[in-house]
This record gives sequence, C-alpha cells and structure tokens, in this order.
Amino acid sequence: MSRAVVVGYGNVGRLLARMLTDAGWETVAWDRCAEPEAAGAGRPGAVAGAEGRPVPRPRSADVTAPTAGQRAELARADVVFLAVPEQAALAALDVLESALAPHATVVETLSHKHRFLDAADRRLAPRALLSLNPLFHPSLGWADNAVTASVLRPDARCAQVLRLISATGARVVRLSHEEHDRHVTAVQAATHAALLAFTGALARLGVRAPTVADCAPPPTRALLALAARVLSADVETYWDIQAAGGEAVAARDAVAAALADLSERTTAPTGGEKAFRQLFEEVADWFGEGRATAADDAARMLQALIATGPPSPVGTAPPSHDTHTAHPPRRPS
Repeated sequence: MSRAVVVGYGNVGRLLARMLTDAGWETVAWDRCAEPEAAGAGRPGAVAGAEGRPVPRPRSADVTAPTAGQRAELARADVVFLAVPEQAALAALDVLESALAPHATVVETLSHKHRFLDAADRRLAPRALLSLNPLFHPSLGWADNAVTASVLRPDARCAQVLRLISATGARVVRLSHEEHDRHVTAVQAATHAALLAFTGALARLGVRAPTVADCAPPPTRALLALAARVLSADVETYWDIQAAGGEAVAARDAVAAALADLSERTTAPTGGEKAFRQLFEEVADWFGEGRATAADDAARMLQALIATGPPSPVGTAPPSHDTHTAHPPRRPS
C-alpha cells in the first residue's frame, strides 16, 4: 500500500484524494482552512469512493508550519501532492526539503510551472518530481479531459500515478514544463483575459445584464456562460495564471493587439471590408485543418446549450458545480 499526503483540499485536492483512495492508497488530506473537528483520522467525508471506501476529510494543517505529528506523516509519505497556489508551494519547500524521506516523490499541480520547478529541482534532489495540471473543472470528471504531465526526475511512483490517471479515462499529455508554460499558461491567460474583457466591455457599454441574457444569440450566450463560470470560481486560481509572469503578460498584450488590429482594419482610412476579409482569412489559416473539427465542436456545444431552454433569470443563484463540499474550487474548467 502506498502512502500519500494531499496538501490542499480544494477541488483538485479532492479529485486526487478520491482517485488515490479508490486505488487503495493510504491517503491523508491537509488543508489550512479545514475545520478542527474534521481532523480525526479516518473520518469519512461527504462522498465515498469506489467500493464504499471513505474519502478522507482534511486535517487542519499548514504545510509551511507543520506540527511534529504532521512532520512525521511527511516523513512516512511515499508521495506528497501539492494542490495549492504557487506562493504556498514555494513557501513549503523548506519543510519538504527537511521532512521528506529521500525516496519520496513530490507531485505538484500548479497552473504555472517554472518558478516552483526550478527551485524544487535544486532543493528536493534526489527526490522524484512529477508535474501535473488537470485542465478541467473537477466537477466535469476525468474522462476524456486532458491532464498535462512532465517528469523531472522519474521513479516508479511517478509511473504509478500516471497509470492511475490514465485508468480514469483522462488523456495524459506529455509536455516539458517550458512547453507547458508557453502552450497552457499563456493560452489560459489569453482565454480568461478575453472573457473578462468581453464582460467588461458589456459593462462599459452600459447595457443591462437581464436584457442581454434575454436576447443573446447562441454564441453570446455561450460567452456569457463561460464568463459567469469564471467569475463564480475562486479568484485565487485565476490570479495565479494572470500573475504567471512573461507568458501571461505576452498573452494579454496579444489579446489587446488583436483587438487593436481589428479596430484598425475596420475603421482606419485604409480599412474596410477588404481588410476585414483579409483578417478572417489570416485567422482561419491559423486553425489549419483543425478549423472544421472546432466548428463541429461549437455546433454541438451550442445545440446542447439551446436544449437546456432559455437562460436562467438574472439574479437566480446558479446550482453548485460541486455538491461534495463547500470548499472553494481550485481549478478553472
């Protein structure tokens, strides 16, 4: 039986703890915001795992200042999963370096990789390091969703964790952490910036949200839904992505430059329909052969959205995306 400590019990931490418990691992969960009365070992959470195995409720613990008993748990752990924000992960390095056994494996799930991994690569050697990023809100489930993975120092536990993830039906996408920050962090930063800018633009136009929702065509309704999902989640996750450094700055600059280019082509003296058509062609060329597949995805998504009926009245509380616990989400979808 493998022993795991899951640090952080937001949505990603719970997702990992359920997977490990279902696989028969001895799993302890820590969370700085856990209620003290939830700290009893072996107490079941709100949801049982496979075959009725209880998912552990988190123990109240701060990984940067563990008790003697918690240090002992770290020393016994085969794998420690960090499902916390970047600053908390960086602050935990002193404790991990001094408390973990040399054979332990450290798994992080950060939205931005290089700052933590550059430090951990030096300080946690010779321990194995596995970098994961589940690219979906945990309420959507593992199946058919992507999880990026890079292994800095491989060992048998890294391979075991990746096999467990593959067994859930998730797609494991192998990337170096440099590739991750360029292709994942930057793209997420651009996506969220575009959604926030879209919603901010509507507010600047002075239009009323209920009226927009009532007469929104399907693409607008989809954007409103995505923006609302972001704005209903924990701001900490989105801050980690937008504060990622150069990749995030470049992503926001690219969004701003693309909007400026659109405005220039449609309003400048040299602009007009011809310039606008040229922009369409240039962006379509970027998609390549994948454009038709992406358009089919959009058609299915919009059909599913329309099938749910008209938008909920503005002001009605949306249903929770995760009924297992009141803890805030850790990851965007």
